[in-house]
Amino acid sequence: MNERNGYIDVEGLDQLKSILASTDKAGVEAAMQGLEATGNDIINDAITNIRRGKIWTTGLLAQSGRVARRALELTIGFFDTTNQNSGYALYVEFGRRAGRMPPPDNLAAWAYKKHHLKDWKVANSLGWAIARRIAAQGTQPHPFFVPAVNKNTKDNGNKVQNNVEKALTRLLRGNTARMALRARQIKNTPVV
Repeated sequence: MNERNGYIDVEGLDQLKSILASTDKAGVEAAMQGLEATGNDIINDAITNIRRGKIWTTGLLAQSGRVARRALELTIGFFDTTNQNSGYALYVEFGRRAGRMPPPDNLAAWAYKKHHLKDWKVANSLGWAIARRIAAQGTQPHPFFVPAVNKNTKDNGNKVQNNVEKALTRLLRGNTARMALRARQIKNTPVV
């Protein structure tokens, strides 16, 4: 402000404004990091549930746990990374009703590993037999993901909120120190 009508020229105000503007973007980023931390806690608890429930055979289910982030969108879950099918986490979590036959090839690979088979022909036969049985009788649910989500969002005083608050607190402490330093450097000089 360089007018002569009693205005004061404030040096360093632009830098302070840029710190405040970056705080908005950094605040969103800090909140996303807090959400990601909670997502990782959920995945770890779900893997622990898989191990405790003895659902652990090939390791593919546990290895499919992911926290996927795209811009301001966060997806937490168990996904098939081969893109061959939709994965079987849903069927493990909620069970499967009788009716449709699951993919026998996937069950053959599971049987090969679970039963330490040496012959793929035997594994394929076993995979088809298991698929026919599931089509006839369905499967029982073995919840592992929903309990992990509940543990991290309800039982622990809402871990989501706590992680986001911690991340934002760290950001604000750092930016408060930067703003205080910048405020000490501001000079008010009258324009003549």
